[in-house]
Amino acid sequence: MTGRSHLLIGGFAVLCAMRWHMLSPEPFSVCTGLLGSLLPDLDTERSMLGSRLKILSRFLAKTFGHRGLTHSGLILVLGAAVVDALAGSAGLHGPWGALLLGMATHIAADLPTGGCQFLAPLSRSRVSLWPYVRTGGIGEIMLLVPILCLLGWAGFSGNGPVPGHVPPSAHHSRLRGHVLKDISFSS
Repeated sequence: MTGRSHLLIGGFAVLCAMRWHMLSPEPFSVCTGLLGSLLPDLDTERSMLGSRLKILSRFLAKTFGHRGLTHSGLILVLGAAVVDALAGSAGLHGPWGALLLGMATHIAADLPTGGCQFLAPLSRSRVSLWPYVRTGGIGEIMLLVPILCLLGWAGFSGNGPVPGHVPPSAHHSRLRGHVLKDISFSS
């Protein structure tokens, strides 16, 4: 997928996770989620991020190849375990969790466009999904639109599946009732 597609999917996924109370609603979390959606393509100079960090990009490309270690699900799980060990489970609900979610959406979105070495460094074989679509083509748009519709629907439906969480609109319902009762207008 192109960088713009990765940004859209990653941004929608982070906002959806915030709506469902899986991530804390912080502007910095949105920024780290967007960065995470571009980060795996640091292994190629042709990417949005790789073109700005060419020295690092060339090193990663020569050492691991494109869609190798930076697109590994094992590295993603290892990153989540490190964040959990250092910051606790609360660390996964903030900017670090958003970064990892952005990276996960990137890896998942690349599966139908050629696949990834999902088990790198343990295996160099690529995992890919059907239907195979060409990056930047009409097939990418036909794949992108339903994904964004699904994420949009999930983000705006319901109050969230997490028991014990109160939706933000309910926090102020009591306040609104008192404010409206206590205000009187003189005629």
